[in-house]
Amino acid sequence: MDTVAMPIIGFSPAFTDEDLIEIVRSGSSARQVAVASRPKVSRDVADVIASDAGELAVRALAANDNADLSERSMGRALERFSQSPELVAAMAYRPVLPMAITEKLIGLASEAVREHLVTRHALAPETAIQLAQYTRERATVDLIDQAGASTDLPTFVATLNARKALNASLLLRGLARGQMAFFEQGLSELAGVAHDRAWLMIHDAGPLGLKAIYDRAGLPPRLFQAFRAGVDTWRGMQAEGVALSGDRFQQRMLERFLTQRPNTPREDLTYLLERLDRAPEPEMLAANAA
Repeated sequence: MDTVAMPIIGFSPAFTDEDLIEIVRSGSSARQVAVASRPKVSRDVADVIASDAGELAVRALAANDNADLSERSMGRALERFSQSPELVAAMAYRPVLPMAITEKLIGLASEAVREHLVTRHALAPETAIQLAQYTRERATVDLIDQAGASTDLPTFVATLNARKALNASLLLRGLARGQMAFFEQGLSELAGVAHDRAWLMIHDAGPLGLKAIYDRAGLPPRLFQAFRAGVDTWRGMQAEGVALSGDRFQQRMLERFLTQRPNTPREDLTYLLERLDRAPEPEMLAANAA
């Protein structure tokens, strides 16, 4: 009978929302899928599917761009079927997602789906921070690069600090990638001083200026020489006219870091060693030889 009923359930305009809700609650899985796949699914019907229907129907609902899903329905669907990669992917590829749902999806999605979420949906700094819980190396680099591309760096950095993610590790990694503006803003935020004063202490207050603001920011004393090396390398390469965000700067910074061998946490040293172990590009080798 379902073979005959499916086209009717799926397309007939004669059904009211009450009829469709009854079909979802009492019908077979195939009939639930037919309702979820209709050319238009109202919010009330979508709510019932998300709460009561089987996984196949909920997946069909998530994949139906013409279904009116509330944030509550999306959240309910993810609570019920969080272990379903197909449902997570279908939800992630919806054209519009509330921020709270995007954050939930990041924690559930595959790497490829997370890439889509980052590319397709504007992510708040909070969401970027959450990303770092899943792919630490990739996400940390992404977070630092997002800081470099931010049009409102003070707000971005303040948000990191509010979430307790603005730490010595992140600042050191940012400095190693040539993100001096991020480093400056980070020290300004942690030390509680205006950015222009932080800039002067880092760049134009003699050898003790950096140490003074570093200590005021509450960063670990054992890492100061690594930061000192990064700032000095940045200044030296700026004077040479070298691009301060490219591979050559990163390579020089890492070499200086490892030469001084400060007592740094193992995870940061591993990160830096891995980056140093990556073969430099031929043009970078030629530049260094010159």
